[in-house]
Amino acid sequence: MLSDRRQKVLAALIEEYVARALPVGSRTLAEHYGLGVSSATVRNDLSALEEEGYISQPHTSAGRVPTDYGYRAFVDELVDSGAISDDPDTAEKLEKLRNSARELDDLLERTSRALSEFTDCLSIVTPPDLSHPRRLGIMSLMRQPEFAYTESLLPIMQVLEDDTVLLHVLDATAAEDGPQVRIGKENETEQLSGVSVVACRYGIGPAGGIVAVIGPTRMDYTKALTAVRIASKTLGDE
Repeated sequence: MLSDRRQKVLAALIEEYVARALPVGSRTLAEHYGLGVSSATVRNDLSALEEEGYISQPHTSAGRVPTDYGYRAFVDELVDSGAISDDPDTAEKLEKLRNSARELDDLLERTSRALSEFTDCLSIVTPPDLSHPRRLGIMSLMRQPEFAYTESLLPIMQVLEDDTVLLHVLDATAAEDGPQVRIGKENETEQLSGVSVVACRYGIGPAGGIVAVIGPTRMDYTKALTAVRIASKTLGDE
């Protein structure tokens, strides 16, 4: 169990890393995140977080980056604290999409496109019959530093091209109520060990489907969880 201060240090490090995709040092955190402690204290906290597996140091002279375990602690704290709430702007945009859509297929495609724009991740929305998932936003992944080289995307593309495997991944992720997150190696499919999947069911029974985003483990989890939850509610009301 992390102390409140170390939880804040971890959250600040993740926020900085999400924004810049570069290892984070103690001075940056102490000077820019209002932690109320010295750089030396932050440095001690980072050492403790590293020993406990929440962060790692890519090189001896570099700053730290979050591990899958660190992201998990961060996401669990987000959810437990009630920090994930409906964003009025996102909800309004999706409501407009629902009102302007001519039919369900049109709504699913528009929702998937909007999710990709909101989260800068690949978005997927499955129709109620779980056939032919709408996959948009692959360019969003290609813009991420983690996937700047084509070969790093190939394993992910293999999963996306196989509807059977993809639907199994989404179904397993969204097995519980509310938005669920699988981070890195938490994904059962090895090809997805370098990404995170945020998914949520919408509707009830055969009238429902799944809405999800897939992005780097460095994704903005607050934004992804919020967007997926709102999209689920919007589609569920259809």
